[in-house]
Amino acid sequence: MKPWLSYTLIGLAVLLFVVCVGGFALIRMLNYFPGPKEPAELHTDAKKVVPLSIKKGKLRILSWNIQYSASRNYRFFYDGGKAVYPSKKDVEATIKAINAVVKKYNPDIILWQEIDRDSTRTYRIDQLKRFLKANSYASWAATPYHKSAYVPSPSHQHLKRVNMQLAVFSRYAIKRAVRHALPQMKESFLRKAFNLKRAVLEVEIPLQEGGSLVLLDTHLSAFSFNDGTMTNQVNTILSLTQAAERSGNAWMIAGDFNLLPPGFDPKKLGKEEAAYYPPVKTNPLKTLFKAWRSGVSVADYNKAPDNYNTYVPFGAKKADRWIDHTFVGSKAKIVNYKVLRQHIDISDHLPILIELEIKK
Repeated sequence: MKPWLSYTLIGLAVLLFVVCVGGFALIRMLNYFPGPKEPAELHTDAKKVVPLSIKKGKLRILSWNIQYSASRNYRFFYDGGKAVYPSKKDVEATIKAINAVVKKYNPDIILWQEIDRDSTRTYRIDQLKRFLKANSYASWAATPYHKSAYVPSPSHQHLKRVNMQLAVFSRYAIKRAVRHALPQMKESFLRKAFNLKRAVLEVEIPLQEGGSLVLLDTHLSAFSFNDGTMTNQVNTILSLTQAAERSGNAWMIAGDFNLLPPGFDPKKLGKEEAAYYPPVKTNPLKTLFKAWRSGVSVADYNKAPDNYNTYVPFGAKKADRWIDHTFVGSKAKIVNYKVLRQHIDISDHLPILIELEIKK
């Protein structure tokens, strides 16, 4: 081999190495790579805090996937449409509508899913701060599960900066807030880097009588197409809830599980929609329904599904499936559970209002 050719090949190899290392470094710099367990952001205003006692009676808790305040006016790219950005007018109107719901029901605690905080698609509005400004809560915790300085997809219009979070608002002091990572979908390193990193946000609220109320807020994967991700995520949640039960504390988990109730045949939703959900026999949610008490039983759901369906497809006039769920341990009891169907125009998920009692 001639010397000049050797030098050329070595130069190309060095260049390729530099490009690969630089590309990897850029991906790491642009994106969020959380560990399995890490502290969540936590703030408490001591002047506003009120003590939580078992004697209080019913705790009013709202759980809601607000679809990052984007409104129901668009068919977004991840749902088979083309839209990437809603208008600022629609975002502002949706934030206002969400605040009106909170004011109307005045919950003691809110478990939020899909809050945007500094995302291009929602005009870099910190929605969490907007909700806090309109509604007085003493303590809050939050953690991201889709965070990137620039997402270069979809191809026709890039998502750009995104920071979507789970959050919990509380009138009572949160003494601990932890982010637990959920298993990611089986994708390439590049897709995993820019895609959602699903999680559980765990918060602990002390009780005057001793012990605590533990709340877990979550949003499981969509679009995994039965690659085993949902089973892995449910298994992680089962472990977290079992740990909460062993602690001797009262606990509740709620959020968007993206899973149909046991026994619900996904084929009822049509061939295209059915592909997103595990078949009846392999539905991993059966594990949680078997282990814990749900906000509503499967039998009650089957009697009146319209009362409990929570997801509203684009263009639909009512919800057609139940994918937002609630489970409690032995020291908590759900005494009231209501899907707020009248607020169908705000998000593709309906809010759930829960009344919880803590047992001695």
